[in-house]
Amino acid sequence: MFARSYAILLSTACVFAFLSPNKVWSENLSFDQAVAKTLSYSPKLRIADSEINEAAGLKTQSALLPNPVAGWSVENVFGNKDWRGWESAESRYEIGQLIELGGKRGFRMQTAKFQFFAAQAGFEAKQLALLNRLLKLFTLVIAAQENLDITWDQTKIADEVYKTVVAKVEAGKVSLIQQNKAEIALSTAQINLDKARAEFIKSKERLSILWGAMCPDFDRAYYPFYEIDIPTPLEKCLCDLRENPQLLQSQMDYAAAHHNLNLQNSQAIPDVTVSLGYKTLQDTGNKGMIIGASIPIPIFNQNQGNIQKARAQRAKAQDQYIDLELALENKLSISHTELMRAYKEAEKIRTTVLKSAVQSFELAKEGYKEGKFEYLDMLDSQKTLFEVKERYIQALLNYHQSRADIEYLNTLEEGL
Repeated sequence: MFARSYAILLSTACVFAFLSPNKVWSENLSFDQAVAKTLSYSPKLRIADSEINEAAGLKTQSALLPNPVAGWSVENVFGNKDWRGWESAESRYEIGQLIELGGKRGFRMQTAKFQFFAAQAGFEAKQLALLNRLLKLFTLVIAAQENLDITWDQTKIADEVYKTVVAKVEAGKVSLIQQNKAEIALSTAQINLDKARAEFIKSKERLSILWGAMCPDFDRAYYPFYEIDIPTPLEKCLCDLRENPQLLQSQMDYAAAHHNLNLQNSQAIPDVTVSLGYKTLQDTGNKGMIIGASIPIPIFNQNQGNIQKARAQRAKAQDQYIDLELALENKLSISHTELMRAYKEAEKIRTTVLKSAVQSFELAKEGYKEGKFEYLDMLDSQKTLFEVKERYIQALLNYHQSRADIEYLNTLEEGL
């Protein structure tokens, strides 16, 4: 019920958006335009940017020294006997300063610094993940768009064939059965055209969501879909993997955890508070210096629990890095295998299969018009041609999708 209501709401919104005179509509959408729209809108990137600012604030705070503490006190007043009034007052003026020992400030600064680096790497990782998703959805739109064009061509040819068959039937050259078959083929092509059009619209809707558009704000998309290059060797891709921001973030997390362990160990060393001041006696006017120092005695609390926790966090960060590295290497290997397979398939179809299918259909179509071939021969060659074209589009799509994953893993933003 909810899904149906949402679909109705979305459709209504699309209609009003289309009719609105203030609607921003772009007939043609390039990938660069899609990148700009997506990066400027993405809430995830704004969150990641806030995390950087948060880490920057912690980095600044970590370097600050403890504030000095000023104090004033009065003794021996408003009591009884000799201490009944103000004349017997003893006033104290002191200022104290906490001195951190054990390198706490340095370890705290190092921890915050690497947490800041981790936040920066996290932003880059989220940005690349977003661009990866964008490229995949964009190439899906291109593939759906190409399939729509192919299906439209198929429908036009089916219509031409149907008219040719009708003319032959009227001339008494072929039976009515062939006309029925041609009509079925035309109806099937029209149904496929409607499905392709719906899939194209759906793919545009999924893409437009990335920049917050409820309805597609463009007509067609443009991308060098048919331009493919020989894939980079797997060994080179594995070397480039070391610069992946996910791995860099994991490295920074480990470094931060390592310095935090040092910080927690240093917390077991007590800090010293030193103080300096003077006191005055109201009745005699005598004044004297006050010098003091205090230090906690770590008998019970030696920060054992926090040290244990920090040690476990460091070990976890190290294992997470190893696990992430293995996972990314495995994903890269799988994507590279699929990329090579898709590249070879697409090139094979382009250089041999597609040419043969086009030639066979043209020969069958002309031969049927001249009465050299049966209708089924032409229908079969037509079906084969469009199956080959669809398979070619799918191979190209697989190539671009796998290439997107490899570029995401290798952080080749310029390739996107």
